[in-house]
Amino acid sequence: MKHPVLRVKKGAVAYDDTEARRSSELPRPALPGTGPFVARRRRRRGVPLTFLPLIVIALGLFILFRLVPNTPVNRAVVGRWQATLRATPYQDKLIIGVTFLARIAAATNAVDVAEAKVRMSLPGTGEQVLVAGMLEKSPMTLRADLPRVAGAKKVQAEVSIGNAKATLWVPAP
Repeated sequence: MKHPVLRVKKGAVAYDDTEARRSSELPRPALPGTGPFVARRRRRRGVPLTFLPLIVIALGLFILFRLVPNTPVNRAVVGRWQATLRATPYQDKLIIGVTFLARIAAATNAVDVAEAKVRMSLPGTGEQVLVAGMLEKSPMTLRADLPRVAGAKKVQAEVSIGNAKATLWVPAP
């Protein structure tokens, strides 16, 4: 409520009624945390706790996308080479590739050239193909096509380089 403004002429005596007004108002209850003996709160320095959930979510997403690959990939170390199996559907066939990556830079010398043999198959369907090649450079990929079969659950590749052997598999796309 806005109090009225009284115009006072010069030389007139002004009447102050603020005491009467204060005594007629109801007293306001004291708010908790107010008064002469209440310590003031100090502001904490550092990262506020409101950013903590955001940091946890960002860290979780980072770890999730680093551990979960975009396509089904299976890896194994065979001799001095790392073999990676990938299967990609294309129309009515599967393109299957095994990529070989030298684990040691000296493995690509002419002395260390090795022959890799890969038998790619769709277990349970009888479809398979044998691919062989010389590992002259790093990386090198051996590819083959297999017909896309509806009952295939996984794609399997048996890799052998010299005496070292490994079996790789990925779910059929």
